[in-house]
Amino acid sequence: MSLSPSRRLLLAGGSWVALASAAVAWPALTLASGAAALLLLAAVLVDGVALRRRPLPELARELPERAFLGRPARLHLVLRNRSEVPIRAELFEELPADLGDPEPRFSVEVAPARAQTVQVPLTPAVRGDRGLGVPVALEAGPLGLVRRRVLGPSGQTLRVYPDTRRFLSRDALDPRRLVASLGIRPARRRGDGSEFDSLREYTPGDDPRRLDWAASARRGRPVVKQYRHERNHTVIIAVDASRLMASREQASTRLVGGHGQTRTKLDYAVDAALALAHAAVASGDRVGMTVFDRQVRGHLSPRRHRRDLGEFVELLTDVHPRIVEGDFAALARTLAVHQRARALVVILTDFAETENATFLGPLAVLGRRHRVLLVALRDRVFRHLEAGAPVAGPRQGSGPWTRGDGLEPYRNLVLEDLLAERETALLGLRRRGLQTLDLPPAQVTGAVLNRYLEMREAPGR
Repeated sequence: MSLSPSRRLLLAGGSWVALASAAVAWPALTLASGAAALLLLAAVLVDGVALRRRPLPELARELPERAFLGRPARLHLVLRNRSEVPIRAELFEELPADLGDPEPRFSVEVAPARAQTVQVPLTPAVRGDRGLGVPVALEAGPLGLVRRRVLGPSGQTLRVYPDTRRFLSRDALDPRRLVASLGIRPARRRGDGSEFDSLREYTPGDDPRRLDWAASARRGRPVVKQYRHERNHTVIIAVDASRLMASREQASTRLVGGHGQTRTKLDYAVDAALALAHAAVASGDRVGMTVFDRQVRGHLSPRRHRRDLGEFVELLTDVHPRIVEGDFAALARTLAVHQRARALVVILTDFAETENATFLGPLAVLGRRHRVLLVALRDRVFRHLEAGAPVAGPRQGSGPWTRGDGLEPYRNLVLEDLLAERETALLGLRRRGLQTLDLPPAQVTGAVLNRYLEMREAPGR
């Protein structure tokens, strides 16, 4: 426990200094300044002794059970008065800047033998484990001249989960409703699967073998059975967490609680991975997941139950980009060991390399055993190029890009070459039987779900 001067004491001390200074010019004030000094010193001693005799209050922090990215939450600071007199105190919280106000401050009065709770609003802008500082209470003495510091718990961590409201609601667990909620209307293939779906009236050209004679007799007209594709396929979702996934884009305020924060490509990939996992489980498929960069950082074997969806959220919650290259060969080796049966492998990534040994080769090997969908999250700079706008150069540090430096044509030429190499690499994958998507990050989730539904219902799986 340590004592420190309050604002009131500092003001009183400043007033005494002014009186003492005036006494230099007017000696008649000397006696008054000396008496004021003694009175102030006595008041400080009385306040400090009284404060030390009080039982030390207790400061606690209560964390929310769960916090989600971009959704408002609250933690609570609880100051418990263990003395028989009321106390006044200021509470200070220490938070990472991505949770809200980094140093919120509150003034409270607590009755004897009571506790006072204050709410600290949060709006997390970053996934993962967010380390919290030490909350502090500054308790004022009876005269308000000195304060003593009371420390709260240290080493606490707030775990921020991806926002899964769109995926975990009852309606969202129907993949068709989930896709529709994202503004997509995929065409549904009927009639060429092996699992019964519904009945409809016979139309010329229908296979007579699909006539349901009992239903036709009841209705008095020919009725045929419709089938959908069978369930219980396997989907493996691979999320790249290497350096290229650290590129940031301005996010919709709807996604980050109205703050207009930037999001990494990995943030968008996490959203797409969770949406796909939930849609696949709801469709009856078995879903596994792998997170990789230079090495495999996490792997979940395929599972089919909705109660297992939380494991995918846990795996992706604390995944952040690392400044290393993505190793697709490591991914291929992991799947060769853990996924021998044929599966649909969806890889959420970005790439700069086009060399066969580092990129095309491992994915081509992976495509010989599995159906592979490579989803490339395209950098925003390519959108300027495709729109015909001049590509500006980066400023020193951060902030908007500069224009008018005369180098835009050269930057455009470089980017055109990079874009051509990118298209060549994707074409090489398609020639090897892999499917590809190359989209801005904000468009990836809907496109992945749409393509998944097409691929699972397509013949030749």
